[in-house]
Amino acid sequence: MKKVDALIIGAGPAGSVCGYLLQKAGVSCLLVDHATFPRDKLCGGGLTPKCWKLLDELIPGIKYDYNSIRRIKLTVENIHSCAFDSAMELRLVKRKDFDNTLLETYKTIGGGFQRDGFLRYEETDNGLIVTLKSGEQIACRYLVGADGSTSAVRRQLTGLRDNGILVLEQYVEKSPENAIEVTLSKQYDVYGYFYRFPNNEFDAIGYGDLSTTIDKFRSILKKKCIQETKLRGCYIYLKNDYPLNDRIILIGDAGGFANRTTCEGIQAAFITARNAAEAIISDRPFREVNAPMFKKMERDNRFANFFFKKSTIGLLGQLCHFPRIIKWCFDRALRPS
Repeated sequence: MKKVDALIIGAGPAGSVCGYLLQKAGVSCLLVDHATFPRDKLCGGGLTPKCWKLLDELIPGIKYDYNSIRRIKLTVENIHSCAFDSAMELRLVKRKDFDNTLLETYKTIGGGFQRDGFLRYEETDNGLIVTLKSGEQIACRYLVGADGSTSAVRRQLTGLRDNGILVLEQYVEKSPENAIEVTLSKQYDVYGYFYRFPNNEFDAIGYGDLSTTIDKFRSILKKKCIQETKLRGCYIYLKNDYPLNDRIILIGDAGGFANRTTCEGIQAAFITARNAAEAIISDRPFREVNAPMFKKMERDNRFANFFFKKSTIGLLGQLCHFPRIIKWCFDRALRPS
């Protein structure tokens, strides 16, 4: 039976960065994913200044393609709108290429990768035995679930099949205006917003809320005079109310760490990947190392409940007439600490 210190399920940003940090520290690890890379990934692909600066710290000198954006357009109820330039650039990446770059970076330092799927795990006195869909069994000290919002690792850990909120997205030709566009409305359900994120090749247009439907997305496209192309969907899990296990660690979207207001998950993927690697290297409980992130999620929940109130959306509409205030709040929220 193959034996490793850490078995990581999922080769997205969380899994690849966690594997990279473990491999650099001399911890034996294996990254497993059912997909063939490069693989497409539904996501706006936005890297905030906090996010790309953190990546530079975790993997110094990493190179990847991105579209530099400063122009932000906010629309409320299709009536109020404002536009401003952010103090620092946001980097819009094509996830198919970005994720593959992270995986290849991990592999170039000797990291092991295997194309397979997770089936189940079994806890023993000596650690864990993981069975893959191919039937192969792998013994490990730690199992890291980095397999996204529909995480099979989390499903076995919790016994629940909740996948979170549904986001629908499509690709369209690039707009002449190189800007991020966000629309909010009292008519949208909780966590609901429409977005247009331009990367180097196309614009990703999407919508999601607690009760997303195809008809609702099509209605929004029609109101914005956007032609429907090929609709795709994915889930974003936004909960941390699962049992914690010192040997089974959930990171990134698998652990529900995406931002509660914006649903941005790449920065959280990097933070929890770093914390998981630190916990494994130092043999400390993940719940201890990741405690600040769990507390941040509690604060994010409270803020999101406030932000998506109809009264708050109405106030944002009025503030659109004072773009300097919106810009100040935006820059402050994204400024690296």
